[in-house]
Amino acid sequence: MTLVSQCTRLITRATSRPFASGSFLPSLQSWSKNKNSGSEQEFNYRYGAIGLLGAVVCSVGASLVDGQISADELELHHGHMHWEHKEWNKSYDHAALRRGFQVYKEVCQACHSMNYMYWRVHTDVTHTKEELKAMAAEYMYPATDDDGNAIERPGDIQDFMPNPYPNSIKARLANNGAEPPDITLINVAREGGEDYLFSLLTGYEDVPAGQAPPAEGQAYNPYFHGYYIGMAQQLYNESVDYEDGTIPYQSQIAKDVIQYLAWTAHPYMDETKMYGMKVMASMMALAGGTYFLMRTRRSHLRLRQINYVAAENHNNLIAKDGVVNNVSKYKQVDSTFEKMAAQSKGVPK
Repeated sequence: MTLVSQCTRLITRATSRPFASGSFLPSLQSWSKNKNSGSEQEFNYRYGAIGLLGAVVCSVGASLVDGQISADELELHHGHMHWEHKEWNKSYDHAALRRGFQVYKEVCQACHSMNYMYWRVHTDVTHTKEELKAMAAEYMYPATDDDGNAIERPGDIQDFMPNPYPNSIKARLANNGAEPPDITLINVAREGGEDYLFSLLTGYEDVPAGQAPPAEGQAYNPYFHGYYIGMAQQLYNESVDYEDGTIPYQSQIAKDVIQYLAWTAHPYMDETKMYGMKVMASMMALAGGTYFLMRTRRSHLRLRQINYVAAENHNNLIAKDGVVNNVSKYKQVDSTFEKMAAQSKGVPK
């Protein structure tokens, strides 16, 4: 069976509802007719050609819309890791946050800034207040004296984290035209969060055969958009000497600094989880107390029965045949109204 007849058969089987009268095409049922009153059908190949033409037009249109291969489809997708701080009942590992701060200070701070993070936010999280004051005093911040002259002063815990470059132009000139991004919110600014950052920091590879060589100052990373990244590999085994004696494998260093970057993006996540637990516990206690009161204190109100006591002359208001009189229990009220009406007319009752 030719392609035209196959298209005609599919279109004929797709629907049996005819077009409206006077339309451009006849009904789909009339596309086939019997030949010599036999069981075989002879298809009208003209309408099959129209169906084939429509399929070709749809295919060409789809190819024009999304017919080229995107670079995103060829990039490696980041893996998935278990991050304990992302669970609803877990908090940050403060020892890992302290190690991550050390990695940022010794490795990342040379190029990347944290303009949205204060020194004071680290208090009792990664370091003590005295340690933060000592570290902040190592940097000089611009200020003015009493006469309005520009001076420099030692840093304080109320200041922002220092910027490695005075402006963006200096940052580009020092990095072959690529400005290092601020990494305060890098964990939420990149799709994939912690998983993407871990794959990026540990995914540097040699340029594969057949791939164009990177430009000066660039490195090959299959997890980066476009493969070529302006940051060379920074994390190696034993590239950081941890204060607490943790073995500084590359994966351990990357994990610690990523947890620190996750904390800088959500520094109050622990408090938020604690407040949420308190709210849920309060709601559960309130629901339990309400259920107890409904079952004990208000159960008699829901299960009570109301019994009406009949009047003394109730039997006189009912006829012998059991039919209630017209006035029924309102007989006394009606008689009172009749007396009042008679008195208003001056007719004694």
